[in-house]
Amino acid sequence: MTGVDAPEAEGPVNRPASLLQQPLWTALALVVLSAGPLALAAGLSRRVPDDDRLGVIVTGLALTALTLVVLAVAIVGTTRDRRVWRDLDTAGVRALGRVTSAERVWCGEDDRCTRVRMLVTVPGRPPFTTSHLLPDERVVDVGTSIPVDVHPTRNIFRLVDDPS
Repeated sequence: MTGVDAPEAEGPVNRPASLLQQPLWTALALVVLSAGPLALAAGLSRRVPDDDRLGVIVTGLALTALTLVVLAVAIVGTTRDRRVWRDLDTAGVRALGRVTSAERVWCGEDDRCTRVRMLVTVPGRPPFTTSHLLPDERVVDVGTSIPVDVHPTRNIFRLVDDPS
């Protein structure tokens, strides 16, 4: 590495997508997540035979609980990502990250990416390290500087979309 003991930072690479930007996945998620409440409603409304009612109600309760957990995790994660992005929009400081290593890795069944480790130095703060998966198989040389937006007090950052 670089010989510097630097903490690892975290940060969003892409702006979080809104629900309207992903209509197919949103519709599919709503269909899957509605199975529990629909089964519970069917069991409680006596639309199923008496022999199966208890099983349908228990299944509906279990799937409804799973639905609530999935929704809570999705809402909390999205809210956090949006807050981090907003913090970087308002308080972000432009800095340069120096590439310390770059390697090509698999990031899917047929896709190759480039994993880049960087040392980011911000004036007035200790340096920190980070790693990113760049979505294509571009060649990045060790020592290259990549612009990043860094929060002045927290170890959060994002790669700059438009370096100009």
